[in-house]
Amino acid sequence: MKNFKWGTESFNDKPIYVVLFVSRNKDNIDIEDFVERRKSFITHKSVPDLNDEFMDFVNHGKPGEMSRMYYSVNARDGKKIYKELLHFLIDDPDFNLCSINSKLAGIAATKECAAEHQWMFDFDISNIEKVREFVNDIHEIDSGVIAEINHTPNGYAVITDRGFDTRNLFEKWTKGVTLKRDDLLCVGWNFSNAEEYNEDKFNLLDD
Repeated sequence: MKNFKWGTESFNDKPIYVVLFVSRNKDNIDIEDFVERRKSFITHKSVPDLNDEFMDFVNHGKPGEMSRMYYSVNARDGKKIYKELLHFLIDDPDFNLCSINSKLAGIAATKECAAEHQWMFDFDISNIEKVREFVNDIHEIDSGVIAEINHTPNGYAVITDRGFDTRNLFEKWTKGVTLKRDDLLCVGWNFSNAEEYNEDKFNLLDD
């Protein structure tokens, strides 16, 4: 076995992110004999670098099945993940190690393991003018906040580089907007046998 490399790298300075590939029941109610699928893990890779792996997951679905790719808004702290994993393994000696990737993702996704503190607003209104108005309202409250608009399957997500006082914001935006803070952002979605479907349904991950 000495000729094999077993991935024994030490910690490095690359940011760590949580990734979830999922095919959900609510997206596939018209697919006969549909069974929900999911794959979660942590990675140093960027979203475009995960495209091939995501499309492999997509194309293992039934014809027409929709899958989504989620990516953590905030990078994770590798040393905190390591510490929490050690505690978990000591406390649960019967844990199935074949499930280690999903367990790592679950640990890394906890707020205690966040290395950044960006916020995510789920803007479930599919209207670009409305989401721009929402961002303008954020800047009226705090002009120093940097806000980024992301397209999602059901509308938009607005990512801010930090938190701020949201009381006035939610006095106006009472419906269709939810503050998720440290969460996963839907960064890609596609359908198995995609060439058979309208391209308007597809999100290109490297846009």
